[in-house]
Amino acid sequence: MISVVIPSYNRRDGMLALLADLRRQEGAEFEVVVVDDCSPDDSVERIRAEFPEVRVLVNETNGGPAVSRNRGIREARGEIIVGFDSDVTLPDAGLLARVAADFEAHPEATGLAFRLLSPDGVSEDEPRWWHPVPIEDYAGRSFPTPYFSGTAYAFRRRELVEAGMYPEILYMHYEEVELAYRILDNGGTILHRPELKVLHHANPVSRRSEIQVFYKPRNQILLAAACFPLTRALAYLLPRTTFQFLKACRMRSLPDFFRALGSARSLMPERLAERRPLNPETFRRIRAMGGG
Repeated sequence: MISVVIPSYNRRDGMLALLADLRRQEGAEFEVVVVDDCSPDDSVERIRAEFPEVRVLVNETNGGPAVSRNRGIREARGEIIVGFDSDVTLPDAGLLARVAADFEAHPEATGLAFRLLSPDGVSEDEPRWWHPVPIEDYAGRSFPTPYFSGTAYAFRRRELVEAGMYPEILYMHYEEVELAYRILDNGGTILHRPELKVLHHANPVSRRSEIQVFYKPRNQILLAAACFPLTRALAYLLPRTTFQFLKACRMRSLPDFFRALGSARSLMPERLAERRPLNPETFRRIRAMGGG
């Protein structure tokens, strides 16, 4: 069985549209688990009223997407976890059936990275293409990748749990990157599957600015501290931190940049306590896929 896990925060209309698309899915046995992260709107009430078949879990405090996804994964009953963000829609009524068929056809795959399209259903969602290969050459191809987007993905549940699930300390942004590294480090494989298409309706009121000026520089530091050997961590962080500093200067957001550094410093003891650098073979695999 497939368990669809959806973190929800203050996106009532998007959630209802996604759940309506899931209700139309055919050819697969599945359940839907929504984890609400203390939404201030009436998402929970509307979901329970209009989609009584959906399991709705409500967090006691706002913990971020990583916390919500992990709670949904822990509560899931299925052998396959399909994750969607609440701002996607599913044009294909057979999408979940395709996921199940893909895992049968590719027993070597731990996870499947979906193809993210813009709302027009034709153009690619380029800002979320973090795969280390050119989008113009690879968007329509299947290939092994060291990355997946939390916007839409599928994993075998057991391997997801064994990899440690999402690092909750990051709150949001880069949690998929670290989880992908842990999956590869455990010997797993992630495949980009172009046939698994969703439409991404990028939310205009999302916390994009806060992600760029705070979470991105902070979480790059925390990621490197947990996953990279010292020399590689320095090589990874020096150009990125310099770039983030210069960008903060241009955006006149230096206080946020230094706040990010302070937050990284305060969380560093906890990160170092769980530090587990990736194996050299994992870095070789990432390079072979086109990554740095």
